[in-house]
Amino acid sequence: MISFDDMELMQLAFCMDQTKNQMSMGGEIRRHASIIEKVKVEMDRRKERTGAYTPEGVTLQLEKELRDLRGEL
Repeated sequence: MISFDDMELMQLAFCMDQTKNQMSMGGEIRRHASIIEKVKVEMDRRKERTGAYTPEGVTLQLEKELRDLRGEL
């Protein structure tokens, strides 16, 4: 299983969206659509579970990263 953090998953969704029109064969189109659907499902799951991809979630993540950089608990 490949594990992506939130930003990597968002980057993957962007890349998949940018390459969507470059698929020409039926199999390519179906696999591409399948990957896009899986990425969107995972992003929605994270959004509901942790607040990822929301302004509040981003704020919490940044605050956590700042505490980690400062060595706080």
